[in-house]
Amino acid sequence: MLADSFEVKVSEDEGKAISEIVTTLGNSSIPGLAFKKGHLKTLGAGLKGIGPLHFLGFIFSNEELRAHMKTIRKSSIKWEGLLDSLKSGLERELTSKKLVPELQGFAALTKADHQKLLLKAEEHKWDDFIGILVESDEAK
Repeated sequence: MLADSFEVKVSEDEGKAISEIVTTLGNSSIPGLAFKKGHLKTLGAGLKGIGPLHFLGFIFSNEELRAHMKTIRKSSIKWEGLLDSLKSGLERELTSKKLVPELQGFAALTKADHQKLLLKAEEHKWDDFIGILVESDEAK
């Protein structure tokens, strides 16, 4: 794999599940989410084999899902819930030395600053790491 290429590896069904999770979080009120929590957890459980960069790459290479992430970030409850589900995977990828080699291509795909992502990954600041992705197209 070239250092500057990153291919999102998500099946059609996994993509549908990711889209449903992000769209539901983006469109639902906090009380409304309480009724959908079980369904969202089931969808999330079906995504256990997907690496966090592939999960995030799928989201941030889709303009509609990217817009939902901006909405999700405005709600600390929604943001923390999503972040909690990603932190352990990001830590695991960093520790196993899989994350850094893919980061440059991932940054290009998501239109994010590679150096900023690398710095936040090395600092284990995953909130800021994902925040960079949310904000990455705002400078355009």
